[in-house]
Amino acid sequence: MFIAHLPSGYILAKILTKKLKQTQISTKALFAIVMVGAVFPDIDLFYFYFVDDRSVHHHKYFLHWFSFWIPIFLSSFLWLAIFKRQSKIALAVCLFCGAAILHIILDTFVGDIWLFAPFIDKPYVFFEVTAKYQPWWLNFILHWSFLVEILITIYALWIFITGKFK
Repeated sequence: MFIAHLPSGYILAKILTKKLKQTQISTKALFAIVMVGAVFPDIDLFYFYFVDDRSVHHHKYFLHWFSFWIPIFLSSFLWLAIFKRQSKIALAVCLFCGAAILHIILDTFVGDIWLFAPFIDKPYVFFEVTAKYQPWWLNFILHWSFLVEILITIYALWIFITGKFK
């Protein structure tokens, strides 16, 4: 995914504000946490370009592993369940990790994701993008799947502009 991570985080935050009507954190904080979480796994691109010299796909790094995010999410969710939503930190961690997991799910649409890393070193992808064009990113932008990203982005913009969300 190129453009849909932040808009998908916005949509997720809208869903969560409807579901979590009375929380310990403000609506603005919820939006900030979820939207940062929705793009956060791609912070590994800095390492990919400036340290690792692009030696392996950045989706192989731990920030793109379900095995990293799911235990943190489940731990914070369990904390919330036990203490009845009394912890702002646990709620923030749960929201952040949930958004990061959404990021990885979206990346799996057309980008190789090592779903079972570090236990199994095999990438998985829903739809393969074949290399036809140079530079490499044109292959993704000219692939039909980019329309899905545009639709997610348009939907998020529509919600933001109209305020209508069902």
